[in-house]
Amino acid sequence: MPCQNSISGCEGTSSRLVALLTDDAIAISDGAGLTETLLRFDTASQIAAVARAGFKPTPAKRRLAGGTPAVHYALVNGAPAILFVVGDQVVGAVTFDVADGRIATVRGIAAPARLARLVEAWRRHTPDAPLITEWRPKCRRYAVRTRDST
Repeated sequence: MPCQNSISGCEGTSSRLVALLTDDAIAISDGAGLTETLLRFDTASQIAAVARAGFKPTPAKRRLAGGTPAVHYALVNGAPAILFVVGDQVVGAVTFDVADGRIATVRGIAAPARLARLVEAWRRHTPDAPLITEWRPKCRRYAVRTRDST
């Protein structure tokens, strides 16, 4: 699938996120299946903007996902990953290629067709407790309940 190299409104960066990236880091997203082409981002500011937008919980994302996802850590094809899970359904995955202790590639997958094998694998295993049990906005900040929250 061809890649598209554009993003609107990606001003500013998150310095802590940018510090985790290699100098030539890239991010690739399937646009949750809402686009015909893969989306490619190849500057630190683009990757930071996409990460901020992608990880921001919204009512529209909850509707698309079918609920409020829990967030789990996993290995996907041998790479560290974050899985977004509603019930027994993986609704999104973000994988990371790491080089010399920094993130070289970020891949976001949320198109149901691309997640089919991952969903099957998820259903066959007993998952650990989620890292984050609820990912919800609370006013302008985010209420995040972790498994260690009281």
